[in-house]
Amino acid sequence: MDSLTVLRVDLAKRSQWNMGYFGAGFLYWCFAAISGALLPVESAKVYWMIGGFTIFPIAIMLSRLIGADPFSRGNALASLIGLSHGSLIGLLMPLVVMCFIQFPQGLPLTAAICFGVSFPVLFWAFGDYIFLIHIIVRVVGATVLWFALPGARYTVLPAFIAAMYLVTMLVIPGRRQAWLQAHAAVATVA
Repeated sequence: MDSLTVLRVDLAKRSQWNMGYFGAGFLYWCFAAISGALLPVESAKVYWMIGGFTIFPIAIMLSRLIGADPFSRGNALASLIGLSHGSLIGLLMPLVVMCFIQFPQGLPLTAAICFGVSFPVLFWAFGDYIFLIHIIVRVVGATVLWFALPGARYTVLPAFIAAMYLVTMLVIPGRRQAWLQAHAAVATVA
């Protein structure tokens, strides 16, 4: 039995494939779309920033509500996910701050891409293409919307990202269950 699969099974059971984090992302991008629709960009960007600081605590709360372990301590793949996501967000934050200060028109596109750069790691750690598909469609769709609909950058683009999170959240439970069933032999040994 391969140790990667054992780690993946443990992570799938304990983390529920990060559904709490996806829920928090969905709520944030809904908030961003509503703020973008109701407020001038100079005000909306402040609300986006404040809202961004709530993503992690909301993810923890939602994870706990659905019975998922938001950290899956002791699992090397969970550590990899946390380290990659945290470090990538940290490394890309100067770009987000630059957009916040000097180029607010680019903030929705920059945030849509930067906040999802660790999804290829999710794909590898969880062993399912849904995470890779999500980020590819998200980046391509957000980029197309940003260029095609410049007047809707603060509304349609965030709404699109929220929709991506919603669709992914609806698809994950079935894919996770099928994945666990396909790896049932490992699950009984682990």
